[in-house]
Amino acid sequence: MPKRLIITFVKNAAINGQYSLNPFNFKHHKLNFLGIYLDGQPVPCKPMELNYESDNYIRAYHSLFSGFNRDKGIYISWEEFSKGYAIYSFDLTPDLCDGSHFNLLHQGNLRVEAKFARALEETVSVLVYAEFQNIIEITKSRHVLCDFAN
Repeated sequence: MPKRLIITFVKNAAINGQYSLNPFNFKHHKLNFLGIYLDGQPVPCKPMELNYESDNYIRAYHSLFSGFNRDKGIYISWEEFSKGYAIYSFDLTPDLCDGSHFNLLHQGNLRVEAKFARALEETVSVLVYAEFQNIIEITKSRHVLCDFAN
């Protein structure tokens, strides 16, 4: 299981290299529901229900801070978030510690559910960045051991 998940949406043409489009323009595309489920249980406790037209997206903006375990230093304002900086972050560690120490490895199923207020006008790619907690060791006989074989 990843310890952190970052999700954003971008126009497929921008990802595929169309020069007139910015592949770093992470618009919300009128997303109105985003849920992360670990083994069928929602994480955090309740999926996000958003409405960008009525400026009801504070949970999504707050996920930037809680997902990175920070209260400052992310230079994206609340107003900018809905104008091309819609990045959704989730801390999936059991103790919400942001990986400052090792947790027991957990295996299971992860599901992402997204719904939009309207049908998408163009093809959109979902970018998912998953961060895992693993160890790489080099023994005195120069053998490399790693724990991410599964």
